Amino acid sequence: KNKGDLPDGTKYTWKDTPDVTTAGDKPATIVVIYPDGSKDEVPVTIHVTNPTTPTDADKYTPAGQDVDTKTGVVPDPAEGIKNKGDLPDGTKYTWKNTPDVTKPGESTGVIVVTYPDGSKDEVTVKVIVNTNNVTPETQPIHTTPGVLPNPADAIKNKDEMPAGTKYTWKEVPNVNTVGEHTGVITVTYPDGSSVDLTVKVYVDAVAKENNSNNTAQVITKHVAENNEKETSATPAQQIKHSEKATLPQTGAKSENTAGILGLAIAAVGSLFGLGAGKKRRDK
Repeated sequence: KNKGDLPDGTKYTWKDTPDVTTAGDKPATIVVIYPDGSKDEVPVTIHVTNPTTPTDADKYTPAGQDVDTKTGVVPDPAEGIKNKGDLPDGTKYTWKNTPDVTKPGESTGVIVVTYPDGSKDEVTVKVIVNTNNVTPETQPIHTTPGVLPNPADAIKNKDEMPAGTKYTWKEVPNVNTVGEHTGVITVTYPDGSSVDLTVKVYVDAVAKENNSNNTAQVITKHVAENNEKETSATPAQQIKHSEKATLPQTGAKSENTAGILGLAIAAVGSLFGLGAGKKRRDK
């Protein structure tokens, strides 16, 4: 097929004279002899037909085309024939040798076209193996000054990515300055292929959060001090404070006043009782 690519002076002979006395497909081997004396042997098939009754293989010429597939998926050989509509009904397509689809890249495959009358053609096609990888979608990352974020956090659809996919920083973003920055993430798939993605990284200020905490601490301290003062106050002082908090400034009823005075007297009495008890203990 590719005689034009071989050096001038190359010779071609039959290794064994093929049998062409009867119709049918005849296997044969061609010996290719190069000008330097080295040799190659090439197996071929000779289609022997009866001149009075041409076969389907004589009538039709299948045209090959590239076949796209995914890693690990052997494509339908019929997809490698461009002009199937021109070939007779009942034509079958099989792989002569299963193409290598174990890894991404290009390989070749040979499709055997078998016509309804049993005659055959062979068509060599290119098989392009693509990865099964999902296209990653990016999203912005937020961090705080000095903290380098996990690059995986910038991939929105991590759950859709193949198991074992890795994420690394190719260009580390500046995380020492507050504001918007960019970084480049390398997404490496389990099959070894990779893609680089530019993502936005926002370094957020933390001053406002600290101020809020300080304010909360000041308020908490103030409340605690007030509670401590109220707890350490004498019963009379607590009652006086209660009067200020609960008694109306005007129009207080006499019974309220009498009740409060009663409580005050009881409190003072209890203090005197405590004092007398203390004196007895001291003696």
